[in-house]
Amino acid sequence: MADTNGWIKLHRKLLDNPIIMKDADHLAIWMYLLLNATHAEYPALFRGEKITLQPGQLITGRKSIAEKLAINESKVRRVLDAFESDQQISRQRSNQNTLVSLLNWDKYQICDQQNDQPATNERPTSDQRATTNKNVKNTKNVKNERIYSDDPVLNDTILEFIKFRKQIKKPMTDHAVDLMLAKLNKMSTVVSEQVEILNRSIENGWSGIYPLKDDTRPKQTRKEVTPKWFKGEKQNYDFEALERELSEPVMVAGNEELEAEAQALKKILQESY
Repeated sequence: MADTNGWIKLHRKLLDNPIIMKDADHLAIWMYLLLNATHAEYPALFRGEKITLQPGQLITGRKSIAEKLAINESKVRRVLDAFESDQQISRQRSNQNTLVSLLNWDKYQICDQQNDQPATNERPTSDQRATTNKNVKNTKNVKNERIYSDDPVLNDTILEFIKFRKQIKKPMTDHAVDLMLAKLNKMSTVVSEQVEILNRSIENGWSGIYPLKDDTRPKQTRKEVTPKWFKGEKQNYDFEALERELSEPVMVAGNEELEAEAQALKKILQESY
C-alpha cells in the first residue's frame, strides 16, 4: 500500500505529544502508521467490499504490526487504543483487519504548504526540480491493481496468474478475469485449493484452470461402518481369544445336555462373527 520510494513529513510538534512520545513502542507504532498510510486515493478491499482509501488511511492489523516491529500484540492493542482515545486516529474494524485513518494527515502532510514554501524557495533550482520530480514519481507509483480477494495469498496468486497470461501472449480483459474467478469459485470454495488450482496452471503453462484431481485433495480417515442388518448393540470383542476358545474341546463329556448347549453356542458364534 505505502510507496516505499516516497517520503513523509514529520512536524516538530510531534515531540510535544505526550501519547506518541510516551515510550519507544508508541513512537515506533506511530511511525509505522505514517509510513504505511497511502498519500493518494488507492483501491482496496475491506469487509468484502471494494473501497477507495483516502490519503492518510491504511488497512492493517495488530498482528501484522506486532510482527513487523517485534512488539507484543497486546501492547500494540493498548497503543492503538490510546491513539484513538487521544483522537490521533479513528478505526473501523472487521473480522480480519482494521481500517485506520490518521485524523491529522491533511494538517501536517498536505495543508502546511505555506509554511514549507519559503524554505523550498531558498533551495537551489536543481533541488526544487528534484523535489518536484519526486512528488510526480510518488503519484505515478500508486498502483491501480484491482483487489480480487481479501485473502492476501489468494489475491497475490490471482495477480500472478494474470501476469503469467500476459507472458504467454494471452492477456486477460477484466471481464475474462471475472469469468475465470466465477469458474474458480465453482471448482472450490476452499482458499488453499483455489491457490493450488492457479499455481498448477502457472506451473504447467496452462492458459486455463482445471479442477484438482481427487488424489490431490486431503484424504479423509475411513470410518468403520456398522452393517444395516445389525440391530443389536455394538460391542468390542477379542476375536482371537474367541477363536482359541472355539478351537478347544468343550469339557462337557458325559453330560449330553451341556454338550448340546455348547455346540449350539459354538454354531451361533460362528454364524455371527
